[in-house]
Amino acid sequence: MATTEEVNLWIEENVLDTEAWDKKPPKQPLAVKQAERNLARWYPTAVQTVEIVALQAIWEMEGLDPALKYQKHGVKSVDDHGEGVTYSGIRDVVAPDVRELLGTPAFEIVPDDDDSTDLQYGGCLI
Repeated sequence: MATTEEVNLWIEENVLDTEAWDKKPPKQPLAVKQAERNLARWYPTAVQTVEIVALQAIWEMEGLDPALKYQKHGVKSVDDHGEGVTYSGIRDVVAPDVRELLGTPAFEIVPDDDDSTDLQYGGCLI
C-alpha cells in the first residue's frame, strides 16, 4: 500500500500537469485510498506500485471537475449564454496511463464459454 506522502513525492518528480492533484490537498489521502480500492478490484493480480496508484489517484482527483460530473451522469451538452460544451462519451473510470500499463481491467474481460464447466448448485449425492 502506498502512502499519500509516497504518492505525492512520485507525482512531484514525474508528472508535469499536477493541477488536479494540487488543487485539493485535503482530498489527497482519500484519492489514494479510493485508487487503491478500485485498482484492487479492477486488477486483482497486479502489484500496486506507487506509480500505478499515483496515476489512478490523479485520475480520481480530475474526476471531481464539475464538467466531468455532468458527463458521468449522461449529460450530452451544456450551454451557458452562448458558450457551450458537448461531451463525446462517458469518461473511463480507469486512468489511461494505468490501462496502458496494466491492460484490460477485470470488469471488461468476458469469460471464455469454451472452458466452461457445469455449474453446481449444492444438494447432496445419493
